[in-house]
Amino acid sequence: MKLFQIDAFAKRRFEGNPAAVCIVEERLSEDFMQNLALENNLSETAYVTIHQEYCDIRWFTPAAEVPLCGHATLASAFVLFEEGYWPKERQIKFHSLSGELFVTWDQGELSLNFPSRSPESMGADQVEKMEALFEVQLDDVLEVPGEMIFIFKEEEGLQKFDPDQQKVALLAKNGLITSAQSQDFDFVSRYFAPNLGIKEDPVTGFMHTILTPYWSQKMGKKQLRARQISARGGDLGLELLDDRVMIAGSAVKVFETVISYP
Repeated sequence: MKLFQIDAFAKRRFEGNPAAVCIVEERLSEDFMQNLALENNLSETAYVTIHQEYCDIRWFTPAAEVPLCGHATLASAFVLFEEGYWPKERQIKFHSLSGELFVTWDQGELSLNFPSRSPESMGADQVEKMEALFEVQLDDVLEVPGEMIFIFKEEEGLQKFDPDQQKVALLAKNGLITSAQSQDFDFVSRYFAPNLGIKEDPVTGFMHTILTPYWSQKMGKKQLRARQISARGGDLGLELLDDRVMIAGSAVKVFETVISYP
């Protein structure tokens, strides 16, 4: 089985968010997929099965399968287009646990078309509770199923945020999304998911399907520029289209190899 390591949301190697992409040619057991993801020790390993009109895709963190992953989808599409598995002039349709996802190629940049999710505020009481628990200043605390979201008052506070991982693990099934308005971008963000085996994710595509409708409404604009301010960092171009979000980014190949199965 071919395995590629790709840096997603990056224009150069060793930036953005690394993902493993496996081109599946025979049925794999879930134990094997989970064990390989643990062995890879990346935030996500994607498994792609190619059909004539679409591709199946699944994503595994070192700890569990997840329903949606943006950067590993971008990495998977990059492999399909760049390695000759899929013609660049054709849109890729992925079948996933989160429904149909679409990716197009335009002169080296990829555009993801994902379903959006609008978060709901948890109220002033929760803001006060989380401010005291983490000693931070927040504008709001929001949620979507599986995720808690902190909206920081200042970008500087988000940059300095170093949360206790045990506290984060108790907040939400998956992880903690954090964001703030920015002087250089429309907004910045970070993502912490210890329950998924991820202390801090470098660049998180799915998170922006939640933050885009929030900041679009806040700022009164459909097109947004965002940066994930992790140590590696990554830039994203975003556009809200009704109940979908377009996420634009680049990717580069780090290496490829062959993995035996079983």
